[in-house]
Formats: sequence, C-alpha cells, structure tokens
Amino acid sequence: MKNMTQKERLLKILRGEKVDRPPVICPGGMMNAAVTAILEGIKANHNTDLDAMVSAAIKVHEIVGFENYGVPFCMTCESEPFGVIISEGDKENEPKIVEYNQSDVEDIMESFDSESSVNLRVQTVIEAIGRLKNDKVPVIGNITGPISTATSVVDPLKLLRMLKKQPERAYKFIEYINDYLIEYAKKMVKAGADVITVSDPTATGEILGKRNFDKFAMPMYTKFLKVMKDIDTPVIIHICGDTKNIIYSLNLLEANALSFDSMVNMRFVKSKINTRLMGNISTLLLQNGPLEKIISFTKNAIDSGVDIVSPACGLDMSTPVENLKAMTECVKGSI
Repeated sequence: MKNMTQKERLLKILRGEKVDRPPVICPGGMMNAAVTAILEGIKANHNTDLDAMVSAAIKVHEIVGFENYGVPFCMTCESEPFGVIISEGDKENEPKIVEYNQSDVEDIMESFDSESSVNLRVQTVIEAIGRLKNDKVPVIGNITGPISTATSVVDPLKLLRMLKKQPERAYKFIEYINDYLIEYAKKMVKAGADVITVSDPTATGEILGKRNFDKFAMPMYTKFLKVMKDIDTPVIIHICGDTKNIIYSLNLLEANALSFDSMVNMRFVKSKINTRLMGNISTLLLQNGPLEKIISFTKNAIDSGVDIVSPACGLDMSTPVENLKAMTECVKGSI
C-alpha cells in the first residue's frame, strides 16, 4: 500500500477498497483551489485559455498538494451554451452569470444545439482533460448539477416558482438539462477523466425541501449515475447546506461518494449513509485560519470517518496557500 499512486488511492476508495490513508482532494468546479496566489505567473485567463487552464490545474496539485487535477474552475461552463451572459472571471474573481436567458424554457430547449456548444468553453475543458490525463494523478471532470444548471440558465426564482405551479413543465426542462450534462460528462470520460464530480448547491433540502428534492433531483441523479456506471466511471455528488431532511434520500443513491458542507456532522452522516463520505473542512476556516485549528479540524474529519478529505464547499479566491497546505500535509502525515 505504501507505493500506491494518488490515482490508485482515490479509485480504490471510490470502489470501497482499503487504502493506506484518505486521499486529500479539491475536485475543481465549485470546489476550486486555483486561488489568486496560485495563479501568479499565468498570464492568460485560466477559465478560458487551454494552456492556462492546464497550468492552473497542475499548479494546484504541485504547490498546494491536492491529490488530483480538476477542471474547470467555476460553475458557468454548463449554462453558457444556453444563451446566458457570463463574466469570464480573472485572477481575483471566479466567472459568474451576468444575465439569465429570458426566453421560455420551451424555446430554450428548441433552439439549443448541443453540437454548437463545443466551440465554447466546454471544448476547452475537454481538451484540458486530455492534456492532463496521466497514470499517477487522478483527473476529475466537474459537472454542475441539473438543478443548479437549470437555475443558472433561467432566473432561479422563475424556476422555483415553476416547481410549485407548473411541475411537469419544470421537470421536462430539468430533465433536458440533465441529459445534456450526461453527454458532457461522457465527453469528459472519453477525454481521460478518471472521476466525475457533480456539485449541485441549489439542490439543498433547505431550498427545495424533501418533497421537491425527491421529485426533481433524485431522478436526475439516478439517471446520471446509471450512465456513468455503464461506462465504469465513479461519481462523487456534492450537496450544500443542511441535509438532515434529505439524508435518507441520499442514501438511496448509488454514488461512489457523497460530499457534504461544513455544517453537516459527519459522524451523524456516517451512521446514516452506506457509501463513502467526502469533506468537509470549513472554507471559512481555510480562508482565515489559524493553522492549528485547520490541522485540528482536518484530524477530526478523519476521526469522524471521512473517506476523502476535501474543502466543504467553494473556496474564496483570497484563501492563503499555506492554509490549504496545512490541510493537505496533515492528511499526508507531514505534520
């Protein structure tokens, strides 16, 4: 076990096999460790330029010590082809939605051409995965989940009202988005992604409630997971917020690992969830320190039964590298 590569360790954990210690990862996507300090020396925009994207992913691994490569570094790639306007971000700010698509969801579905989307950042991400593919470090392709993508294409309040007043219409739109995400994930795997992480922060029990989570999110995850299982690709699913009211639903998912926010008690989750657990070091703590507390919380996460150590959610771009290294080095036994 001592000669295990980082890729072997992560894949074994996700298959439920024994390893020497937990992997420590930061998948990318919503959980992006390409913080401002890491991006020094990269001239082009790492969110849009292929060389810069690859370089940033490698620097996160080499400088911070996270045991993976992961792209992209935001949650806007999936919604951009659907006619939204985005800010591409820079070394201090992640990309964000500037303007939603104002059309009816039926018009959006009818006018969308999945083939034309490849000339946008989706293709850059796929090419970056191909460049990052290797035998020792796992490459993680990041997907924004169907609820979060849908609420990035159209105004979130519009869609949430639709869940209540026009549920069949909302379901059809979310299903359409989910089918697109499945095809995107398949392209990632074909390019060389070893693992797919799905982050769906809008699909919380707090926002949707258990009833709508079961009705609109669970069928999408189930279909996504089935397709990924058919192509032998492990999937990590991240849900933000308090998950107490949806914990039993999550336990029905055949995900390879579930990732949780820092507010979630992992000992409690360990008693309720049958699959592997990832998380859940507070991103506020990682941003502000102190180092001793970061180390203490990291050790506590491992003692709580976390199988994969990672930040609990999205990192602030100002997060110091030394704070992140305290976590990674603690897991690796260097402290």
